[in-house]
Amino acid sequence: MDQTHARAMEALQPFVHLANSNSATSPKFVANLIANATSSPNTYVFAELLEAPTVQALRSHDTPAEYQGYLTLLEIFAWGTWQEYQATPNLPPLNNEQTLKLRLLSLLTLSATIKPLTYQTLMNALSITAPSELESLVTTAIYSSLITARLSPATSPPTVNVTSVAPLRDVKPQSLSTMISILTQWETRCGDVIRDIEAEVAKIKTNSAKRRTEKYDRSVLFEKTLADWGSEGGDRFPGSRKMGWHGGMRGGPGGFVGNKREFSGDDFDDGYWDNGVDGAFDSPIAASKMDIDEGVGSSRLGPSGAGARHAKRFLGKKT
Repeated sequence: MDQTHARAMEALQPFVHLANSNSATSPKFVANLIANATSSPNTYVFAELLEAPTVQALRSHDTPAEYQGYLTLLEIFAWGTWQEYQATPNLPPLNNEQTLKLRLLSLLTLSATIKPLTYQTLMNALSITAPSELESLVTTAIYSSLITARLSPATSPPTVNVTSVAPLRDVKPQSLSTMISILTQWETRCGDVIRDIEAEVAKIKTNSAKRRTEKYDRSVLFEKTLADWGSEGGDRFPGSRKMGWHGGMRGGPGGFVGNKREFSGDDFDDGYWDNGVDGAFDSPIAASKMDIDEGVGSSRLGPSGAGARHAKRFLGKKT
């Protein structure tokens, strides 16, 4: 609850207690109670006092005419304005405190309903003739925490810039249906916004789940493709011995992975390369059992032809 509203409620409680006491039996007593409540400098809300049975009893036809107008006066202080007071006949006259109070309450209503709030508008609505008197009223309202405002007398036209209004006016019973309609429309708009947000959240969740599924399917497909590629042709993998390939991953049997096809005697368990006439050369070429055709008359051991090699390579089994 707003502090200003709480103070106003607290200030009204003594008058409510008197209205509900056993001594509040005569219309005159209730009328004086209403006059004192509306004259008190700290009372700005009156709904609870209006609900008291002794106050509502003033509406009876048996109430003397001089006191019947006090109930209407209290209603104007609760939710009415200065203009309504002036337009309603047979109301009790106001003292200085009541006049100031009703003008302050009317200023609250005008501040909440009229934009821009010019000096001339306020002076007409509050029956004020001098701008200085209006400025004094607005200053009182500001220091009483009824409004937050700034006076702009140098602007054209001069205005009162109100930024906040204290919640001190009571609700008129006839306006309840309008308020309910406004609140119902607001509730409907809020429901539409909530449904739109929920639909957007559901859409985001669906898209997120779809992306996770697609990512999982790609991962499964990749692993399956990798497994099929590795198991193709038995349990041989790239770099294993197959069709005369000697290699593999670095550190493996072949020492490295490469695309060069290397031949050695290990590729043939049942034969070797014949090295010519005597087949007994102790050289790297002989060690690999691979002979090279060097042409007719060529000699590896010298020009004399000693140890000449046969020009043609033979491959066969050693007998």
